[in-house]
Amino acid sequence: MTSRFHTDQLKRYSLELYGPGGADDLIWKIDSDDPFTPMARGDRLQPLDVPGSNPGLVHEITGIEHLIWTAGEQVRYVTRVYTCPAKPLG
Repeated sequence: MTSRFHTDQLKRYSLELYGPGGADDLIWKIDSDDPFTPMARGDRLQPLDVPGSNPGLVHEITGIEHLIWTAGEQVRYVTRVYTCPAKPLG
């Protein structure tokens, strides 16, 4: 069976940002060799690299899911952050 990715090219950490539609509403995904800052329900995010984003577009975290799996010899950590639109503070 052919793999859809090369395990030696995967980053160790991934952050996935989902909108109010849940797991069917992936807004953005970013991979990193370094872990991401811890987040919690109620935190607000302004992912400025998301297509169509602007300083007035804020996401409030409604839930977080952590996935841990192995790819070859490497352990992978995926953080799924579920959000809804929120008004900017201030």
